[in-house]
Amino acid sequence: MSAAEQPFVIELDAFDKLAIIAAAFAFLAFVVLILVCSLSPFCCLYDLCPFNHEEKKAAPTAAYGATEGVRLYRPSIIKDKPPGYWHTMGTLKESDMSDSLSDAGTGDVIELKHERVTKTPSKYSSSSSTGSVSPTLYVHQDGRLSFTLMYDRVDSNLSIKIQQLTNFSATDPDGATAPYIKVRLYRVPKNFFTFRGKLGKDNSTQNLVVEMQTKIQRRSDDPIFNELFTTHIDQHDIANYTLKLLVCDFDRYTRHVVVGEVLLNLSKVDWLTQTEVLFDEPLQPPMEENLGEVNISLMFLPTAEKLTITIVKAQGLKIMDPQRNTTDSFIKVVLMYDGRQMKKAKTTLRAGDVNPVFNESITFDVPLYQLDKVYLSVSVIHHDMEKDKKHLIGRLYLGTHFDNDAREQWTEMTQNPRKQIMCWHRLQS
Repeated sequence: MSAAEQPFVIELDAFDKLAIIAAAFAFLAFVVLILVCSLSPFCCLYDLCPFNHEEKKAAPTAAYGATEGVRLYRPSIIKDKPPGYWHTMGTLKESDMSDSLSDAGTGDVIELKHERVTKTPSKYSSSSSTGSVSPTLYVHQDGRLSFTLMYDRVDSNLSIKIQQLTNFSATDPDGATAPYIKVRLYRVPKNFFTFRGKLGKDNSTQNLVVEMQTKIQRRSDDPIFNELFTTHIDQHDIANYTLKLLVCDFDRYTRHVVVGEVLLNLSKVDWLTQTEVLFDEPLQPPMEENLGEVNISLMFLPTAEKLTITIVKAQGLKIMDPQRNTTDSFIKVVLMYDGRQMKKAKTTLRAGDVNPVFNESITFDVPLYQLDKVYLSVSVIHHDMEKDKKHLIGRLYLGTHFDNDAREQWTEMTQNPRKQIMCWHRLQS
């Protein structure tokens, strides 16, 4: 090969080679920086990246108690945590629970032993149990409820007019003071061995026929209702009915509580005239009603920050279908915070069973530092499949601010992580 055919060669000194290598490394570093800033929210330049602007606009703000991409209620304030510390809280059914929860120790079960409902019923409702909570338990001792009754013999209609609560004041200063009246009519089943005038209160209020309710009177002293309710009752059967008027209110946790009642046997009312019969009755402490009980287990996983409630079974539920002498029930669980519903789920329906077995678990995402601020509302509901209507059988609450059993189970759950804490609870009306 001649000298004219020799290839052109550029000779680089050491400085030129170092500059080329440095430029290559700088380019690679720039590419890596762009990738990190566009993918990682922890990078200081993440907010300046133009690729994320549209994504941030489209993404919804996660609220307390919500799953990803869902907007739910946000409580008004948490004093000890700034808004940036809100955590998302989801809910999972048992079939959705991941095996990745390495700190789950489902084999350990602690069962709390308490007296069951077979004991002699107390005179007062379970809503009046003492504890750290001070719900709206009792009205003033001079509280009275005025109402009128009139029976139309032509149309066989009973008219009930709720007029006014007088001398009404709640003992709890933090109560909502938003009373309303539930109107219930019970019918005593015909029995060959039942003698009129010999019926006790337990027998006269077992078979609920109809329930109606007034509007809520918010922040009102001696509230005036003036609401009329009418129901059909055969004139030959009216003496077998008992009227119960329940005065209800809300406590500081927005629980519905019965604060007093009036019980009237319609066989003692003079129906000879077509005029209204006026009643002005003193409020009595609410009588306890046997609605059944539910076996519930609680477990908290501190690492995964998951609260699991397992509805094991129910027992002795109130019969809601007299024709079939049974109940078709399911259970709804609501995660509550500051009186607001954060997340809810329900079990499957158990038809034709007053002692249903569920064995269903529901899991909520609950940050550890908020565990003592949330609570659970558990409602047992009858589903009338023929009329496609739902009727509440009873309700109970679990948390640190409620009755002794609920508070003890919640405390045991927090002190024994990864263990199931099981306890029976009575349903409240």
